[in-house]
Amino acid sequence: MMPKQKQLNLLGLATRARCLVSGDEMVEKAIKNNQVNVVICASDASESTRERYIGMCERNNVPLNLTFTKYEISHAIGKSRTICAINNRGMTKKFLSYVTGAEQHEIND
Repeated sequence: MMPKQKQLNLLGLATRARCLVSGDEMVEKAIKNNQVNVVICASDASESTRERYIGMCERNNVPLNLTFTKYEISHAIGKSRTICAINNRGMTKKFLSYVTGAEQHEIND
């Protein structure tokens, strides 16, 4: 199985385990309250949305993943979403372990 598919499967698992925050307002609030460990934003999200989350993640030192399309994220979590975030450390560590090279916009030092 490809690393990208493993990450999508983990998003589905995180949804079922209630370790996933999804939707623009909920993710933004969770980032500002330091309640998420990684943010996943659709690569085909509007440019203003991507720029807003890149800045927000940099300011709050949260990794941002821009690998998936809106369709892929929505299919993985079972809801139509452009942005989601994992709030469980173990799942975040596993999600990030599947990342290869340029697929991730790394924020942490």
